[in-house]
Amino acid sequence: MEWWLVFVIAFGSLLIFFTTGVPVAFCFLALDIIGLYLLFGERGMSLLTESMVESVATFTMSPLPMFVFLGEIFFQSRVVDIAFEAIDKWIGSVRARLHIVALVFATIYGAISGSGMAMAAVMGSGLLPDMVKRGYDKKLSLGVVMGGATLDPLIPPSVAAVLIASLANISTAKLLISGFGPGFMYAAMFLIYVLIMVKMKPEKAPLYASSSTLPEKLFSILKMFPFAAIIFLVLGLMMLGVATPTESAGVGAFASLVLAACLGRVNVKMLRGSLLTTVKVSAMMLLIIAGSKAFSQILAISGATRSLVSVVQTAGFSPLALLIVLQAIPLFLGCLVDPVSIMMMTIPVYLPMIEAAHFDPLFFWCLYLVTITIGSITPPFGIVLFTLKASAPNTTLKEVYSAAMPFVFMVLFGMVLMVIFPQIATWIPSLF
Repeated sequence: MEWWLVFVIAFGSLLIFFTTGVPVAFCFLALDIIGLYLLFGERGMSLLTESMVESVATFTMSPLPMFVFLGEIFFQSRVVDIAFEAIDKWIGSVRARLHIVALVFATIYGAISGSGMAMAAVMGSGLLPDMVKRGYDKKLSLGVVMGGATLDPLIPPSVAAVLIASLANISTAKLLISGFGPGFMYAAMFLIYVLIMVKMKPEKAPLYASSSTLPEKLFSILKMFPFAAIIFLVLGLMMLGVATPTESAGVGAFASLVLAACLGRVNVKMLRGSLLTTVKVSAMMLLIIAGSKAFSQILAISGATRSLVSVVQTAGFSPLALLIVLQAIPLFLGCLVDPVSIMMMTIPVYLPMIEAAHFDPLFFWCLYLVTITIGSITPPFGIVLFTLKASAPNTTLKEVYSAAMPFVFMVLFGMVLMVIFPQIATWIPSLF
């Protein structure tokens, strides 16, 4: 069988499986069993088990459940409300005050959590109704929430960055730190966009006075100290080379639990919810990774990967054209399937291409992380879109789709800036 036919059948079958509604991990597993059995018979089943164990039994995957648990503790215990209130007191009496609060909060929360879905759920159920009640434009408010949700996977710690680094065989710490530049850039872009919109159309955001006094503002700084300490434990120790990502994740998760306990937010229901969600999310991610490893082996053994790389090399693509093509594919897939599935489908195929094209791996995978992030807010199937729809009262999917598009275009523009100025991604990691 020709290599291109194997490639088309493999990816076509995978997309068909995705449309059935079966969990992604089981879609990969079913395709792996069929493919390896057709290639090797019963011996293929032993290859499947070996590759599954090898893919998840690695030290680089160990930070993943700890980062998920850290974010769940903050989410389930509602400790994040304290940080939100402290930020709110400092913004003061400015137009679009709640929009600014939301973006600043998302930036800080992104340095603690790393889940765009959690960010969308927190702001969609807590902040968005207050915005609408105070007369803020609903479309702009929805967009701000989704823009804030895109910051979480970029600003470390990031579960998506851990997955990409593990699959792409690059430094987890460096890829995590590389997200700072794009994350802060997008936070500034979203803030400028909001300020321009309310300047042009003041009716989109009311102006109302803040009643916070100076002592209250100063006291709010003390409230933020524990959050700053946890951010340092998670990121500072890793950036200084004192701790590995795994150690930083474990220390951060323990510190977040201690903080919740000191604030009286720890109870059986909270712990149960945090642990169950952590187990579910981590187990499903590890199953998907295990299945994708075997899927990449099928492509490699059949010769599809090697032949595809050869075709790309002989096609005469310029480095820029190849970079655009490789980023356009996950961008398109982001409209159809979830980010984790895209990673599993594309990363194993991309690895030999990136090596052959001599791309800077850190820059390429940081740009890829941004591409994956867009998919979460891109219609019709962006996962953050549905999370926000479920958590925001009296909101239609059409409203969510419409509000997302300006922020999708801003992220795309930011990617252009990253291509022109790669230092946006690589400068901060180069300091450590």
